[in-house]
Amino acid sequence: MQGGGFFGKGKVQVAYNGDTVLLRVRHVSTQTRRLKGLIAEFCRREVAVKRPYYGPFEVRIWTSKLPDMRGAHDVDNVAKACLDALNGVFWRDDRQVVRLISERFTGDANEIAIRVRPLDSELEPVPMDETLFNL
Repeated sequence: MQGGGFFGKGKVQVAYNGDTVLLRVRHVSTQTRRLKGLIAEFCRREVAVKRPYYGPFEVRIWTSKLPDMRGAHDVDNVAKACLDALNGVFWRDDRQVVRLISERFTGDANEIAIRVRPLDSELEPVPMDETLFNL
């Protein structure tokens, strides 16, 4: 994949750094259905992935909202819309996403950034007990 800044004109842009892809969605509305369609359509046209991968992925999503924005997206709804939009682009099924972080903060624009990174292997298991407090 190429590198060198963001590509794309309009509300959605993409940047590459090795196998890691960064999507930026500007002027986000509060309708997740429109968000999903916007990302999916852009990816079908513009994203330079020859075919979806089979391995595990990490996805991190940052949602910036203006202080006075009403009806700001819930982080879980943004994550669902983004993962659904990227099905068939980077991965075959969003079950391949083994690590997902979605954050929302007050910023200077209504934007969403999505970083998609393939992982070398599945995640190591962790004990499902009180030791999780220390991770």
